[in-house]
Amino acid sequence: MIAATGIGWRIGGARILEEISLEVGAGELLGIIGPNGAGKSSLVNILSGVTRPTQGRVTLKDEDVTRLSSTRRARQGLARSFQTSALFDGLSARENVRLAIQAAGAAPFSPFRAASGTGAETIELLLARVRMPGKGETMARDLSHGDRRKLELAMALASQPSVLLLDEPMAGVSAEDVDGLTEIIGEVRDSGVAVAMVEHHMHVVLGLADRVAVLHHGQLLAIGSPSEVTSDDRVQQAYLGEAL
Repeated sequence: MIAATGIGWRIGGARILEEISLEVGAGELLGIIGPNGAGKSSLVNILSGVTRPTQGRVTLKDEDVTRLSSTRRARQGLARSFQTSALFDGLSARENVRLAIQAAGAAPFSPFRAASGTGAETIELLLARVRMPGKGETMARDLSHGDRRKLELAMALASQPSVLLLDEPMAGVSAEDVDGLTEIIGEVRDSGVAVAMVEHHMHVVLGLADRVAVLHHGQLLAIGSPSEVTSDDRVQQAYLGEAL
């Protein structure tokens, strides 16, 4: 569903990424791990169109989208989340989801269409999907950090994406919310969406991922099943420490 081929990115003389090639299929979850500064978020930015690579190409459903903007990629079925929360804090949870549904439609912000009538049933289904029934009227700024992350997932899913990129979805989330988010993301993958997820919680990655890609100093150190990656000597030395 999405693939990177020979991706490289340099800023001046600094090499951020070099010769990264990977792909994610429908109904597959690829975990992306590595030390801080390995280039994980940079790769997600390139896959989503926020950043253009200096070499290589990105394909989305077999179409070359390397030069397409993030907006164009979103129209073609790609959605993503960011490390830091990106919500409209002055709006309710329901209104945040409503805006996401509007943005995914044709003529998304037409002045001739009432925003209040946008997808009321769909909004409630999305909130229920991320375990937030009954919280639609809560202002985004008043939600717990775990619920803010869930709301971001609901907004990402509003466009019915075929590819979902998640950049540290568990960052800052309390231990009791991690299991709930893990379950939601697993259900998204099981629905047939291709998911690529950057995450530092190793038990989440090893429990969810079909395959794991390890980045180190901007290069792809290893890629394979969780058991293959965790038993790789190079990965042990570079990232995981002693054998798991």
